[in-house]
Amino acid sequence: MLSQDFTLPKQLEYLSAKPFPHICLKNMWNQEQLSNVASSVEDFDDWDGEKKFYGSIGKRWCSDRSKLPEAVLSFIDYANSPKFLKKLESITGEKGLIPDPFLEGGGVHSTSSGGFLKMHVDFNWQATLKVYRRLNLLVYLNSDWSEDWGGELKLGVKSHDSPLEISKVIFPHMNTTVLFTTDENSFHGQPDPLGCPKGINRNSIALYYYIAQPRSLNSVDVRVGTDYVTTEGQKISHFRKFFFWLRNL
Repeated sequence: MLSQDFTLPKQLEYLSAKPFPHICLKNMWNQEQLSNVASSVEDFDDWDGEKKFYGSIGKRWCSDRSKLPEAVLSFIDYANSPKFLKKLESITGEKGLIPDPFLEGGGVHSTSSGGFLKMHVDFNWQATLKVYRRLNLLVYLNSDWSEDWGGELKLGVKSHDSPLEISKVIFPHMNTTVLFTTDENSFHGQPDPLGCPKGINRNSIALYYYIAQPRSLNSVDVRVGTDYVTTEGQKISHFRKFFFWLRNL
C-alpha cells in the first residue's frame, strides 16, 4: 500500500527531531488505496463510543475489528505486517516491534465540529499483551481540509513546572502520516475545538507499536491511563478534571 515514490527517511532525521523523536511524511501511501480507506471511514457509523469528558469532547472511535470496513482492515493488516514493521524499525532505530491485534486505544478515530483532544502523554503499558508502548503511527484521511478549521496536531515539551512549549504543528491533510516515539515526555494533542462545518469530521487511523521489555533498566513507572495537561502545561488534577467535566456537560 506504500506509494511507489516513498523512500525511507534517514534514522538521524527521526531521532534528531524536536521536541521528541518523530517524523511527518507526506504522500507515503498509495493515493487511490488510501482514498478508498478514507471513503469507507467517512461512511462508517458503527462507533464503539464517543469521548465526552475533560480530556476529549466529540472524538468517536472504533477498535473492534469485527465492525471495521474491509478497506480499513486491509490497511491495518499491512501496517502491522512484518514487512512494514521492519520499515518502522529502520526509521526509528527501535528493535523487536510488536503490533497490537486488539487495537487498544487505536483503530479509527473521528472528531466532529467543536471536538478536541487535550495535550497528553499516552499509556505506556498494554496489559493484555503485557508489553511496553514505544511508537504511535497516525494517518490522516481528510480530503480538502481547510487549515482555517484548525484541527492541527500539536507536539510539545514540558520540564518540571515550566509551561508546555508547543514546537511542532501538523495539519491533518489527506495522506499525511505522523510517526513518533511515545514516552513520559511526548506531549501531543489537538487541544483547540475544531472549527470545521457540521457534518465534516477530522478522520484518522491510529496504530501503536510495542516492545517486550522496558527501554532501559531505569524505565518509568507503568502507566495504564492517559495523563492530560492544559495548554499552559498544568497537569489536570482529579478536582480540575471533575470541574472540567461539569463545565462541558
